[in-house]
Amino acid sequence: MSLKKDIRVWTIFISLVVSIMTVLLLSIFLNFDLTANSLGTKILSLNESETSSANVVTSVVTYFRGFDTLGEVTILFLSIFGIGLGLDGYKDKLNIFAYENKLLKIAVDVLFPLIILFGFYIIIHGHLSPGGGFQGGVVIASAFLLMFLAKDDDFALNHKIISLAESLSGAGFILLGLLGLLVVDRFFGNFLPTGVVGNLFSGGVIPLIYIFVGIKVSAEITALVEYFIRIKDVR
Repeated sequence: MSLKKDIRVWTIFISLVVSIMTVLLLSIFLNFDLTANSLGTKILSLNESETSSANVVTSVVTYFRGFDTLGEVTILFLSIFGIGLGLDGYKDKLNIFAYENKLLKIAVDVLFPLIILFGFYIIIHGHLSPGGGFQGGVVIASAFLLMFLAKDDDFALNHKIISLAESLSGAGFILLGLLGLLVVDRFFGNFLPTGVVGNLFSGGVIPLIYIFVGIKVSAEITALVEYFIRIKDVR
């Protein structure tokens, strides 16, 4: 059998498998139960009684599947740790992305604290509106990226503070999970008053979880940005 015939057979076979899987998935989706007994309805009911969070997505991410969030934070840490190990051997470091612009240099002094404030706003209000620790952490890291672009080599990170913030936030995140296990017999279980839905001080432990996640993500992404922006050989 020629190579063309082999490719044609494999193409037909893969197309057939994909078609069957598509039909099966469509049949599952079309028969999905959307009645009062559906999973979404149960989650909404549990969210109202257990967390009082206005943002149900936040409850799912940090409360109902806290182990998954712990895994995501761990993967992020290991990824940046691996990148750091791989790039730390480059000793000739230079900011190759700096943009010489006087307007940018003047504006960054005003924009930097505003972006940091906005990032913390997203973190703290994650249980009330779309956002949370991951999104707010990336916004904070973008403020440091702007400083790298505007200030060239005049701006440098304090790695001791970055490492301390990353370590303490990670430890606080795990501690909240263990406290939930000890107090209510559930990892990341809620042991704080839930408050009133829509108020800032509501959601139980969810705002605290997002604060620790936001600080950890912002520290790690900021370190990652510096790794890539200051190494001359990596473009």
